[in-house]
Amino acid sequence: MKLKKVAALGMAALMAASLGACGGSGEGDGGAKADSKSLTVWIEKVFSDEANTAMEERIKSFAEENDVNVNYEFISATDFVTKLNAAIEAGSNIPDITTGAVTKVVNYYPSNPYMDVTDLVDEINAERPYMQSIYEGSKIEGKNYFVPMTSSSTVMFIRKDKLEEAGITEVPQTWDEVFEVAEKISDPDNGFYGLGMGCGPTDEDAENMFRMIMWNQGGYVFDKDGNITLDNDAAKEWLEKYKELYDKEVIPPAASTWDSGGNNTSYLMGESGIVFNAPTLYNTMATDEANKELLENTEVVNLPAGSDNNTTMGFAAGLSIMEGCKNVDLAKDLIRYCMDDEWYNEYLEITAPVYAPVFQDSVGNGIWAEGINAQVVSYAENALGYYGYPVESIQGRAIAAKNMFTFPMSKMLNQVVTGAEDADGAIAGAISAIEEVQGTVE
Repeated sequence: MKLKKVAALGMAALMAASLGACGGSGEGDGGAKADSKSLTVWIEKVFSDEANTAMEERIKSFAEENDVNVNYEFISATDFVTKLNAAIEAGSNIPDITTGAVTKVVNYYPSNPYMDVTDLVDEINAERPYMQSIYEGSKIEGKNYFVPMTSSSTVMFIRKDKLEEAGITEVPQTWDEVFEVAEKISDPDNGFYGLGMGCGPTDEDAENMFRMIMWNQGGYVFDKDGNITLDNDAAKEWLEKYKELYDKEVIPPAASTWDSGGNNTSYLMGESGIVFNAPTLYNTMATDEANKELLENTEVVNLPAGSDNNTTMGFAAGLSIMEGCKNVDLAKDLIRYCMDDEWYNEYLEITAPVYAPVFQDSVGNGIWAEGINAQVVSYAENALGYYGYPVESIQGRAIAAKNMFTFPMSKMLNQVVTGAEDADGAIAGAISAIEEVQGTVE
């Protein structure tokens, strides 16, 4: 989404610029110290300048307190992967610590430039237990290649005033109820549509939502062994349901041309009654006086459950140590320093509600006890899913992650609503596209 991308798989797309490069303890000019111990740290910038500054100050404090050199750079999400890839390919100027996430790791398969940090994750978990979804969901074949720090989410935005006008007193709890409510509040003659879920051929939001709804209804693109299982009843039923809603104009006709920013814009324009979006949409409404009335008429809740489960896509991110780091113990100490309870809690309050905490003790406590903050924590508790879920092998997950960026689910939706294919034809085409990706990975 243009308003929302903030984390792994490409989240915040901000202006490229470095916040600075770094320095050692007690040196206001940022000059390098003579101490041979040093670290180079590359951090992917997030949506909040305040949060970026807080992280920068934390890194500086670590350098000063430990009398070591820490050279750091904050890099925009649009440039981060390109810059890291170039360093890895060249075999030089590779940082010691970087922003990490599952998709970043598996995209390098069959190589893996990240260090196994399972021991550090387990150490942190013993002192402050992670949510089980985060602890298990961030592993790849039982190993951690980054230390989880934050969780991003997709939540449901609902025009509660439109529900009230239709005599609906309760927020939908299941996907079937969502579709029923969306149909009841639709008024296409007056340019209002109940469900703002796009089906553009490169709509990343549609790509993710199709997978999650299908999972919740008991269907999957792959099985645990990596076999393609997309030709299933849940996928067919969901494709046909989406087309039905589109044909009835419960979904805006323009949705077939949307990219990932389409649903944001539609909701802010007052055109759609229900959308699925990151909490940055909430921030947009909360910080713009022009959207004050819209925010007052909006209820934000966690995604509903399906007939089978309520698994959501995990978007955990954190810090990784790269293979080749010469001062591993020092790198681990810096990561521990960033996970200190007091500082960590303050940092997450800055990023709320876009980023949720990853620890069990946050559930129902402090600012995470109510409102949208409680909803993003609830999302994190169910975030066991990932690209390729439930495939278990790193090879299978690599195939799934690379496949995601060809947008097979979005293209299926698009083909069905435009009449280019029926459900069976669209599924067959998606399977063929996935098989092509398999050939490039295997």
